Amino acid sequence: MSDSTTLEDISPYLVLGQADDGGQPIVETARALHDLIVTFSPLGYYSVRTIEDECGPAIHCAFERKSDADRLAAAVGAIEIARYECYRSERAFYLDDKVVRSIRRALERRRRAAN
Repeated sequence: MSDSTTLEDISPYLVLGQADDGGQPIVETARALHDLIVTFSPLGYYSVRTIEDECGPAIHCAFERKSDADRLAAAVGAIEIARYECYRSERAFYLDDKVVRSIRRALERRRRAAN
């Protein structure tokens, strides 16, 4: 890191999916989100991980490039929220059954279009 590079310069863009305990298994949904991200052909590095936070199970999708985060946020209807200090931006969406079905349908459409 050069002298002029700040933590803000290298911080990722976060898209967070918050689930409830009664919903779909979070790991399966995280896999579907990962597969959807792959169909966007991301331009930078990204990660998808499941966590348990004070609000319950969640999926954190962190992106090196804003354009990649923007594509996922648009696909899942994520909205801007107050961000953690370690992220450049943070958007969130609620992982209810309707959104999970929407993710799976979008993934199927993209897979069919690729074939």
